[in-house]
Amino acid sequence: MTSILLTRRALLNSGTLLGIGALLAACGQQAANEAGASASSTTATPSETASASAAASELPSASTTPKPVMTRGYSGNSKAPDGEYRKADAYGPAQNVQEPRKEPAQYSETEQGLYRMMKDWLVSHNYGIQTGDCSYAFKYITKDAEEYGFYQYIESLYQRGGWTVDGLDSYQPQGPLIYDEAKKKYRMLHRRFWSTVMYVEPDGTLNMEANTDTSDDTFYFLFTYSDGYWKIVGSKSDEELQNEK
Repeated sequence: MTSILLTRRALLNSGTLLGIGALLAACGQQAANEAGASASSTTATPSETASASAAASELPSASTTPKPVMTRGYSGNSKAPDGEYRKADAYGPAQNVQEPRKEPAQYSETEQGLYRMMKDWLVSHNYGIQTGDCSYAFKYITKDAEEYGFYQYIESLYQRGGWTVDGLDSYQPQGPLIYDEAKKKYRMLHRRFWSTVMYVEPDGTLNMEANTDTSDDTFYFLFTYSDGYWKIVGSKSDEELQNEK
């Protein structure tokens, strides 16, 4: 589960590098287009040019390189037909993402009931990552869960005009459902599967991470159950649980 900046590109496969290259190329192209548009929109007379040059010579020198700016558009560089899923890329976020159920469902207080809740939550979780709408995912967790802060970040990223590329999660149960009578909580060992993710900021910043160390991909999800509803309340490693005893 350990993440690192993808500037250490040797750790990534060629497919991922191609995605990063496309993002950087798009970023540079947008900056160049904006710079060209700015230059062509203003035509100065010789006297105005001379005055401007004189004034500029009195100011500290500054780089004329345009700052990269990413404009969120359509993935694939075009609007996808209705109902056609298209994953996120350098041009924009995913399109026509499967919507989650509107409200969490009531399930039995059993392993099977927990599996069904986790399946619903994962759809809402990945939906939020791809669309910036985490309102569905919030309903499956409490503020104590690590996911709470992550969802706040994702929503803020999209509100700023950014988006994510890749970064979808999947989970696999690795043990039985265990109830802690003292803490009134359930726990179940899970393994998280993910590879890479890129968070694209509207100013051109690319926050890129890769799962290069899978030694901590297995951990316990913590749950509560009340009135027919399961909720994720946190997660801990086996070592953390042992230290609590």
